[in-house]
Formats: sequence, C-alpha cells, structure tokens
Amino acid sequence: MIDDLFARWTQLWDAGVWQVWRDYTAAQKSILAMGRELVGQTPADVIYTEDHLRLLHYHPQVASPLPVPVLCVPSLINQYYVMDLIPERSLVGYLLAQGLDVYMLDWGTATEADRCRTMDEYIGVLLRRVVQVIQRATGQPTVSLLGYCMGGMMSLVYAALFPAEIANLVNLAGPINYHDDGIYSVWTRPEWFDVDLLVDTVGNIPAALLNATFHMVRPTNELIQAFNYRDRQHDEAFMRRFAAMQIWLNDPIPFPGEVFRSYIKDLYQQNLLLKGEWLIGGQKIDPRAVTTPTLTIAARYDHIAPWSSVAVLDDLIASLDKQCIVLEKGHIGMVIGSDSHSRLWPQLSAWLSARST
Repeated sequence: MIDDLFARWTQLWDAGVWQVWRDYTAAQKSILAMGRELVGQTPADVIYTEDHLRLLHYHPQVASPLPVPVLCVPSLINQYYVMDLIPERSLVGYLLAQGLDVYMLDWGTATEADRCRTMDEYIGVLLRRVVQVIQRATGQPTVSLLGYCMGGMMSLVYAALFPAEIANLVNLAGPINYHDDGIYSVWTRPEWFDVDLLVDTVGNIPAALLNATFHMVRPTNELIQAFNYRDRQHDEAFMRRFAAMQIWLNDPIPFPGEVFRSYIKDLYQQNLLLKGEWLIGGQKIDPRAVTTPTLTIAARYDHIAPWSSVAVLDDLIASLDKQCIVLEKGHIGMVIGSDSHSRLWPQLSAWLSARST
C-alpha cells in the first residue's frame, strides 16, 4: 500500500516537474527569438570600431558632465550589456544620471581570427587604443576604468602598465588571487586540467562549453528559475527582468584560445598576478606597485570570483586612496539585483564622482 502510494506520488511529481520544465524552455525559446531588442537600450553612439570591437559613448543626461570620463571594461567572455540590462536595472543609466561621462568597451564576439591574439594584445594594444580614443574625444589626459569580472583584472593590469593615463580604478568582482577556495580554482589545477591539449585541439573555447561549465557549478539554478517562471509568469515587471536575463545568460562569447591558455596557466595554475610575476608586454605586473586611487568591490556570495580573491587587491596595492566594499550579494546580483540601486550603484557613483572633477 505504502509502496503504491509512493510510486504514484513519484509519478505525479515527475509529471509536474516536466510540465514546469517544458513551459519554461518554451518561454525561453520565445524570448531568445526576440534577439537583443530588450537589452542595452541606453542611447549611445559608436565612436570607434576595430574588427568586431566597438567603443560606445553614452549620451550625457546632465548639461555639464563631470570632466574625467569613465570607461566600463566588461569581461572578454560576457556581453557588455549586463551593465545596461534594462532601464530599471542599468548601472550605466544610474552613472549617467549622477553626471558621469560614461563609455563602454564592447569586445565583440571572438572569431577564429582571434585564436592567436594574446592577453598582451587585448590589454596593451586594443584597450590602449580605446583609452586613447577617449582621451582625444574628451581632451582629458586621464580616464577612470570600471572593470567588471575579468575586466576588473584587465583594468588593474592596464593601470600597472600605463599609470599616467588612469585617474581612478574600480575593480568590480575581478579576481586577483586565483588560488582560493572557489570551484574554478579546483577544476583548473594542472594535475587535472591539460589546458594546452584543449587549446591546441579546439582553438577558441566554444561559448556552449563555457556555458555548460557555468551551469555545472550550480546545476539546480536553472530548475529554480523554471519554478520562479511558473509562479510569476503573470507579473509583467518580473517577466521583463526574466526575459532580459535569459537573453544575457544565453548570449556568451567564445574564449580566445591563447588568452584562455594564459589565463589558466599563468593565473589559475601559477597565480602569477598575485605574486607580481605575470608578464604582459614584457613587463612584470605587480599590484603592489599600483598607486592609482582604487575602489575594490567584492560580493560575499560570489561563486565565480570568491570575495576574498577580489578583496585582496585592497591589501596589496600601494595607493594611499583606496577603499574596499564587500556586498552581501552574488556575482551578478550585485550589479543588477533588485537592491543594486540602493546598495552598489550609489556607493560606486559617489566614489567616482568625488574623483572625476
């Protein structure tokens, strides 16, 4: 009797879960068919292109923006518009409203032609050209860098290479210590992960493989999203945010092969950045030598860049003007979560505004 009841309960549970999942995936397909029309809508002009790289200048929202421009540097493998998701969840929009002059680097989608591009080229050549374009456009000798995730690490490296060009540095969830207790630090250990074999075999790391890896870190996340969708699909505001996040999460970028090789071997496996021994452009990058005013922002529940691996930058750098903020959020929620407008955005914009005159 009990066995029969349990078997029937299991059947009903399976049927219910599958129905939720089918509805969720059908909605997901419908949303993705829309393309990017919902996201990244803050008005901007493309003022520079190189191959698939673009530099966007957002339209100022005040009559006289603060003079020091802010360049947002996203990760190489995530679409830039996570910082300008939808109007009510746009870090860019908030910074503009506070009087900052905001630019955005869109790395574009890596192709086979990018397979052999190195980190030296991305930081020392492409990023530098973008900074120089902004300097010419504004007439300002220095630029503030706001780097998110991998872009935070790249911005730090740039500040070490070209300190005279950088007014302020914001590292938003960019890991600095790669020997931490995070899952990626474990997965990439040299005894378990032959990065040379992978890159030599496939070249650029496919976006689908990267996405699958992210899903493996928290395999139940998407099922939770499916149940959230079922419960709130008639909530218009929720569905707008849900659709925007689905577009971003399913729009990853391939990881350029040689950059991936360096990123894993030099950082995750040897931790050369923390040691001050990472060579970029023939120069050792030592965070301890950075004197640029620096704001470090970490997220306590960040499973991609554990908070301590980010916050360590505040202990390392030589700057006399530095601050570290640790938010009780996750890697993405800190930027576009429901309370980001009251937690991250005001602190970030106040810090930059005070140093942008």
